[in-house]
Amino acid sequence: MLKRSLHTRILVLIIGIITFVVTISIFWGALRERDVHLEEKLKANERISEPILKAIYVDMLAERADMARTLINAIGRSGGADNIYIIRNNGVEEAFKDLKTINEVKGRIGYARPEWLHEHPDVKGNAAEDAGDQDFKNAFASLKSNGESGATYYMEHGDGAPVLVYLQPIYKKPECGRCHGAESGRGTLVIKTSLAGMYSEMDKARGKMILSGLIGIAVSGVLISILVRRSITGPIQNNVDVIKKIADGKAGISERLEVRSHNEIGYLSAAFNNMLDTIEKRADENRKLFEMVAKSRQEWVATFDAIQDLIAIHDKENRVLKVNRALSRKFNAEPEDLIGKRCKDIFYNRNEPGKTCPHSDTLITAAVAAVEADDLAFEGTYKITTFPVFNAAGEVWACVHIARDITQEKLLREQLLHVEKLSSVGKLVAGIAHELNNPLMGIMGFSQILMDLPGDRKLEDIKEKLRKIYHESLRTAKIVQNLLTFARAKKTERDFHNINELLRHTLEMREYSLMSNNIQVALDLDPELPGTMVDPFQLQQVFINIINNAEDAMVASKGRGALHIRTRKQRGKIEITFKDDGPGIPREIVNKVFDPFFTTKEVGKGTGLGLSITHGIVTEHGGAIDISCPDEGGTAVTIELPVVNKAQWMEVRKIVETGGKTWNFTAGKKVLIVDDEKSIRETLKDILMREGFAVETARDGREALDMLERDKYSLIITDIKMPGIGGLDLYDSVLRKYNYLKDKVIVLTGDVFSEDIKEFLSRTKCPYILKPFEPRELLSLIRQVIS
Repeated sequence: MLKRSLHTRILVLIIGIITFVVTISIFWGALRERDVHLEEKLKANERISEPILKAIYVDMLAERADMARTLINAIGRSGGADNIYIIRNNGVEEAFKDLKTINEVKGRIGYARPEWLHEHPDVKGNAAEDAGDQDFKNAFASLKSNGESGATYYMEHGDGAPVLVYLQPIYKKPECGRCHGAESGRGTLVIKTSLAGMYSEMDKARGKMILSGLIGIAVSGVLISILVRRSITGPIQNNVDVIKKIADGKAGISERLEVRSHNEIGYLSAAFNNMLDTIEKRADENRKLFEMVAKSRQEWVATFDAIQDLIAIHDKENRVLKVNRALSRKFNAEPEDLIGKRCKDIFYNRNEPGKTCPHSDTLITAAVAAVEADDLAFEGTYKITTFPVFNAAGEVWACVHIARDITQEKLLREQLLHVEKLSSVGKLVAGIAHELNNPLMGIMGFSQILMDLPGDRKLEDIKEKLRKIYHESLRTAKIVQNLLTFARAKKTERDFHNINELLRHTLEMREYSLMSNNIQVALDLDPELPGTMVDPFQLQQVFINIINNAEDAMVASKGRGALHIRTRKQRGKIEITFKDDGPGIPREIVNKVFDPFFTTKEVGKGTGLGLSITHGIVTEHGGAIDISCPDEGGTAVTIELPVVNKAQWMEVRKIVETGGKTWNFTAGKKVLIVDDEKSIRETLKDILMREGFAVETARDGREALDMLERDKYSLIITDIKMPGIGGLDLYDSVLRKYNYLKDKVIVLTGDVFSEDIKEFLSRTKCPYILKPFEPRELLSLIRQVIS
């Protein structure tokens, strides 16, 4: 605790700084003391060298070299210096140690005085004691290179105390030339002085300085500690004690710090007290806020659980984060039991989520997505809507799933659609009844003519009448087929279709009514209009509703009119426009025309559902519908549908439809035709045999089963309604006994309204064709079934 306290850290820091300053002061003081003592030693050596040099010059000029030698030896023994000697100018030999110089002088002047030789040593291999030392060599070389630069010195460090080596050059004077050559007269006076005494005094002085410094540091530390305790760490510790009591819960936020001074610490204490005042106020506000939040949460949970739609929140990995009670009740569980599980495990009961689940779409697009699903773990059809949940970075991290049970709603919608369709059928029948009479009249007339012809008439005359009868028969069949196709109830199925062709088929059903009401129809259909995926029957319902409304408005207004229908590809979408020259729609009600049961017609002449259903169908196709009233008059209805590309589907269809041209699909194929009408059996047999099939016929289901016992067939074509065993029973018997004929049965029917037939077609998905039909339609269906 002591090491971590603020007081200890401040004290250690200050004492450390003082110690550092004192240490530096002692160090520089010692260096300065050493330099002073060294300077005194150098001056002492200089004072010693001056009289020696003067005496040497005097003795040498008086030819008393022996006196100079005696002087050097005497001074060396006196104790003024540790050692004094002269070294010759070669830096190796010591003067007065051999007879070399006496012999050279004797050679120059011709004699040598006896006193020169008295007691003169003659050392063989004469070398000064420092001649081999590198520091000496460097100092001597410096003297020689600098000429008249004066004396030099260096410190000699041996095993004992340091020694000051002082080198003073002996300069050659003109008078010296008599005895010495050009350079031989020059030498160096070497004075060696021990520094042991100097360093001893320095050590004593340094010890005193260190002791004084330690005493000063200790006294300063005590004084500083007291000062810091009173002015800094003491008040801070008092504040810390109060704060710790508040933090540990031993005191409430009503506790306050004592403000003892007006410096920074006092200001900090006052600021902390103000902060406590604010916290106390905020705490009271937060308490009230928490109470409100807790109450709001309870209300939210109650509201969340009260919603009867199924609600769940899923994370990005499709794990359930929260569910409401309406959803948990579906599984007879508590909401907590479903949290953490994957969507696919509880909602779909399989290893992967449903194909219709919009969760991934919302994660990718960050937009609301909705689908209808009927493959959930519980019964019914549900509309599932997913809403993105964003985090602080604006990224989707979860989705809210809301599933609403629309089973009854969907059933009601389909019933309303069918009711509206039957309402339209009522209008169609009135025109079609008269339209059927015209081709039937032609058939009857030409048949009567043929019967009245004599037996010798030419075959060409008969063929011409037969062609007219066939043409009128086709016309009659087409009228009936269009009406049956439109009127029958059918599950929604989208396929690749051309909008222009759907418009033409629709106008064929309304052609007579429009003509009889003097409505001129102008078509402006884009021949390059692309195909798209639509439900043709629903879209025909849309077109008929719009055409009927336009026809009714124009006839009621002026008894005639003009309807202009136009198709174009605009902005990557298919645009269909219906424009009439009727009275138009008042602007105040134009926004209400899509509301259910809203109508401007008289009572009994309209259900008010036509445009509402039209709007729903277009929206389900991903499109949009708009009604406007141009300034020139009339009403314009514009439909936009998305272009859904299905190039691969077109390629497959092209191969199937042209398969007969590239592959002989009839080769070796035996077909069994079952129908109670002899004319139909013979007609179909003749058509298929001309295509290369081997064909056999049966009058009813019993005869057909007997034939299946004896032979194998590639395809069965059967009527549905026959005496005895009908087509439905025959189909079930074939599937039970002859599995190889699965998906190889085509049924013929002229009735799509009977409940049993509707249920059969929906259950079995059996290929079928409506009577009457053209041979090429039957052959196309046979190609698809066989291939």
